[in-house]
Amino acid sequence: MDLFIFLLILIHNIHLIVTAPPSLSSFDNRVNDLLDRMTDEEKVGQMTQITINLILKDASKPWNLIEVDPVKLDIAINQFKVGSILNVAETGAYELNQWHNIIRQIQDVANKSRLSVPVLYGIDSIHGASYVRNAVLFPQATGLAATFNTDLARQLGKIVAHQTRAAGIPWSFHPQVDIGRQKLWSRLWETYGEDVKLVKDMGRAYTEGMQGDDLTSRENVAACLKHYVGYGLPLSGKDRTPAWIDDRHMLEYFLPPFEESVRAGAVSVMVNSGEVNGIPGHANYHLLTEILKEKYQFQGFTVSDWEDIKRLHEREQTADTPKEAVRQAVMAGIDMSMVPFDYTFYNLTLECIKDGSIPRSRLDDAVRRILRVKYALGLFDGNIAWPDSSAINTFHKPEYDETNLRAAHEGITLLKNKDNVLPLDNNKISESKKLVITGPTSNVLTSLNGGWSYTWQGNDQSIYPQNLTSKTILESFRKRLSSARIDYYNSSTFNQLFDIDSLLNAAQDASYILVCLGEQAYTETPGNINDLTLDEAQLQLVEKIRNRTQIPIITVLVEGRPRIIRRIVDLSSAILMMYLPGMEGGQALVDILFGDYNPSGRLPITYPKYNHHLSTYDYKWTEVKIGNSLDVEFEFGHGLSYTTFDYSNLNVPSTMSWDDQLNITLTVRNSGTKTGDHTILLYVSDIYRTVTPPNKELKGYTKLSFSAGEQKQIQFTLNRQDLSFIGIDLTRQTETGVFQVAVGSLSANFTLISGSLSGNSGSIFKSNYEQFLILFIMNSVFLLFTIFT
Repeated sequence: MDLFIFLLILIHNIHLIVTAPPSLSSFDNRVNDLLDRMTDEEKVGQMTQITINLILKDASKPWNLIEVDPVKLDIAINQFKVGSILNVAETGAYELNQWHNIIRQIQDVANKSRLSVPVLYGIDSIHGASYVRNAVLFPQATGLAATFNTDLARQLGKIVAHQTRAAGIPWSFHPQVDIGRQKLWSRLWETYGEDVKLVKDMGRAYTEGMQGDDLTSRENVAACLKHYVGYGLPLSGKDRTPAWIDDRHMLEYFLPPFEESVRAGAVSVMVNSGEVNGIPGHANYHLLTEILKEKYQFQGFTVSDWEDIKRLHEREQTADTPKEAVRQAVMAGIDMSMVPFDYTFYNLTLECIKDGSIPRSRLDDAVRRILRVKYALGLFDGNIAWPDSSAINTFHKPEYDETNLRAAHEGITLLKNKDNVLPLDNNKISESKKLVITGPTSNVLTSLNGGWSYTWQGNDQSIYPQNLTSKTILESFRKRLSSARIDYYNSSTFNQLFDIDSLLNAAQDASYILVCLGEQAYTETPGNINDLTLDEAQLQLVEKIRNRTQIPIITVLVEGRPRIIRRIVDLSSAILMMYLPGMEGGQALVDILFGDYNPSGRLPITYPKYNHHLSTYDYKWTEVKIGNSLDVEFEFGHGLSYTTFDYSNLNVPSTMSWDDQLNITLTVRNSGTKTGDHTILLYVSDIYRTVTPPNKELKGYTKLSFSAGEQKQIQFTLNRQDLSFIGIDLTRQTETGVFQVAVGSLSANFTLISGSLSGNSGSIFKSNYEQFLILFIMNSVFLLFTIFT
């Protein structure tokens, strides 16, 4: 064969070797050598994670006056052998040079310890490097999911990783891949929505963006999948309260996104703070060890959530002593304890090691997993564990703001547009016919960004850098229009209506009325609510305006949950869902309302109409038959545009053989007059099967840009695994029979024929490393064949 082809194949094989991310177990020779030299105390220290408060002189001081206490730091590293530190103090985010000073001091002390094991610092970079001042704050996860753009998710992951690592922090507690199917939950906005495929795809893309191909690179950080698993379906809707998820639902809906990102190479997992079926997440041996570590072959480490090992004794009450709580958690599969305010875990774990209730084999397993990640991050090599001072010069790039604006553009979802009132007619807005702006989310940055923004709750507006105060919705409109053409009225808080006579008088002479509603910033238990209905004061605000005037009301929702707005839907001429759109949300809204960007977001959740009717899109048939019915405000996948898209020529082969693929094509045409992005959603329904089928499931989507009048042929490909489900015997299987494909209003049936009906309890996917090995072996065989023939 031609020498050129031989060289091409050789180069390809070399490329595979160089660029394939190494398996974590590939570091085991170095890890085991270190383990052999460690004492029990040093090993337990590696499992101990404390918050930064324990090493500060005074954690209550303002953020810019925070100082590390050398004595406290020495106690942490040399007395208690601490292997990991996290967080900021309660006063909020630090500047980049502060972070460099903090991390440098920590690693200097760690480097002088007996074995020079570096400290692994972790942080909640949830929608950006949100504890680094002036970092880019992107849309929160549901807003990102509304883009249906995995390339964008991967790009955001890369930027967040770069800005986090620039601070000297190599580990981020993100992404959240627990599926969000409980609308009341105060952390719904941290999820990628209610659909399994969308959560799998977004989570994997974000993980790949964060970790890249080389964790030692100062552009990448270690991902931490959370919260494993079932945290997102508390029966009461309250944070950290019990979930009841049967095995089939766990395997069908909740575990697949974690498996997907584990297979993509995620190196750490944070554990569910709640309980599932009466077993706390931190004491669930089946999920932590048998599923995650054994079935999924996860080689990284698990970390508890905040104080959650203690809570096995104090809250869940499965452990009658704090020591028993430690034993239960470690033996279930917890490798690192986010203690975080004291050293009790260290002391109690040592007691368990000495009395044999935690065997040394389990201790070594936990520490081995932690050290693998430290080696993978390059923390033992050169100066990688220390911050790079030059990172200050490259921390922010103009394209980061552009990407942020693009993400906000693509996520904001147009839910209603009666009589095409949008885009706004700029010529109608004048000093005599002003744009009236009101509502509690109209002039605050906190609602745009939500929790995990400079502080835990994200509700402290005063901590935002002054150069960002012009980013609110109101100020963004003032930049677009002169102040003389805008009337702003501070008419209410989130739950209290003020005297609004002046607003109502002005509304009668307005061109348009922009009412910005929603939620104040929150997360976790402080965000618990008893009623999904939007606050009464906000509903009354719209009602009172409509009672006074028929001028178009544009209702904007800035919220982490789909708050029920049934009373004001018909009163609003247009409704937009902004989710929590991040720092560029105000500008993105201006661009959309004036038609500079054509909205393309789609709901990643079902928007309910009633409090006790919180269904998901993939409901079962019994929910709409024999007298039952569903009535939601806006369906999953709903999202309007300023143009129109026509679907035609759906072509679905009538049969699909067992081991073949099914190629589906259709034509999509922009039949309107404006350029627009558009997401095409492919649903599949299994008509009959041995476990009751959902009415439909999302099995494919693609987002494309269309010029006015442009048409494109779209292709989707399905295989047998896309038609699989968790069967009666709790294995994943596929059954022959009739399936329906639906795209828009088009649908067609096909029949899956022949093949074995036996279940497949193994994973569908191979790990990245296994894929690499298979591909490498195949190419090597072909290379040898080439040489000798």
